[in-house]
Parts: sequence; structure tokens; C-alpha cells
Amino acid sequence: MKDLVFVEQGRVVTDSLIVASTFGKNHADVLRDIRNLGCSKEFRLSNFAESSYTNQQGRQMPKIDMTRDGFTFLVMGYTGKEADRFKEDYIKAFNLLEQQLRSNYPQMSQLEIVAHLALQAVQKEKEDARRDQEIQSLKSGIITLTENLTAIPDAAKVVDLVNEYARWTRIGHNEIYNRVYDIMKDQHGIDVPLKVKNEREKVNQAQIAAKGKPYAESTLKSKVNGIDVMVRNGWLEKFSVILASLLAQEKANALPVFEG
Repeated sequence: MKDLVFVEQGRVVTDSLIVASTFGKNHADVLRDIRNLGCSKEFRLSNFAESSYTNQQGRQMPKIDMTRDGFTFLVMGYTGKEADRFKEDYIKAFNLLEQQLRSNYPQMSQLEIVAHLALQAVQKEKEDARRDQEIQSLKSGIITLTENLTAIPDAAKVVDLVNEYARWTRIGHNEIYNRVYDIMKDQHGIDVPLKVKNEREKVNQAQIAAKGKPYAESTLKSKVNGIDVMVRNGWLEKFSVILASLLAQEKANALPVFEG
């Protein structure tokens, strides 16, 4: 039963390959079903993650990892006595592994478990001359990220964290902010872009009343930005913790795997 689920970056998940095998479906059909789900962007971002596996021919092929909620959303339409039994087996497997994970780290939040597991991966590796340099560099970065989970951030450090995440992922800065904003809204009900929009409208209305015309768009953006809004509303720490966790996952995924 436990083979139905596994731990990935501190969360209990399953994947499209296992679902296809368990429910007797073609993997390509399961991938299509997931990509055609009518869920929100926030739900998809929080519960489904593109991944890959190596097939028998040695080729990298796509698969999708999913949380318990993602799995539940996907298989709601799968019917029949056998499908119902498989759903029960999955629920039991999720519960069992989540209990085991939580019992191992009873005082940690999920984000802290992510960073802790990443650190463990570094510490477990046996060293030789080549791997030592790579692992020590990653270990140093992950330790810093772990400390960031409990440290009170300032705006400059958060900007540095965004820049580092951009270097690791090659993702544009706007997309990084929007990705974290989506998670903040999903997890905490905080809508940063809406707050920024409302504050810009107020600033512009005051400018129109005083000068008879609005600010240029570039000027308005410089006067009201997401970082400043989060600082004023006490949201910067939540942004920093989420981003630090995402970066810890990227660095953990980059750890070299050695045999023997």
C-alpha cells in the first residue's frame, strides 16, 4: 500500500505513473486528464508539479506529481467497484505516510521539513575530492535558506532572494513574484496584486486632484510596489518563507546522486 505514495520535498505525494498503473489506465490519458482539469490556477500550482522519469529506453519522459488534494480532484470521476477500492487504498496510504513523516518531525512546519530534508540529503553524502566541493557549496546555501525560514526579513534581503531564485531557475522576476503571490493567496488569503492596484489608484487620484493629470505608469509603479506594500502590511515574512522554501527545493533537486 505504501508504494502508492512517497515523500517528495517534505510532502506526501503520488504521481501520474502510479495512478495510471493502479487504475489500469494509459499514462498518456492520465496526463491528459490532469492537464484538462477545470481547477483554478492557484489549486494547480499548489497540488500538481511537472516532473520526469527515465523509461526503459533511457529517455526522459514527462510525469506529474500530485498531492492528496490533487489526487482526490483527479480521481473523483473514476468510477466502479475496483476504482472505489483503489481510492480507499490511496487514502490509507496517504494517512499512513503522513503520520510517519509527522512523527519524525513533530515540532516542524511543512516548510521547515522541506529545508530539513534538503539538509539531510547533503549531510548523508559520502565525500570524495570531486563531490566535496559541489556538496559543500549546496550545503552552505541550504543552511542559509533554513535560517531564512525563522529570520525576520528586510526588503533588501528579499530582493536578494528573488535574484538568487532567478539565477537558479532562469525564471523572470515578474513570474517569480506572481508565483509566490499565488501561493500567498492560496495559503493565507493575502492578495498582494489587488492591494498594490488599490493603493496605486488612491495615489493616482490624489495626483489628479492636485495636478489635474495622473502619474506616468513608470512613476506610479516606482511609488507603489509589491515589496513596499508587503512591508507596510506585515506580509514580507510570509513572502520570504515561501520563496526560501521554493529555493531550497530547487537546490535540493540539484544535489548530485552518487552510487555506492
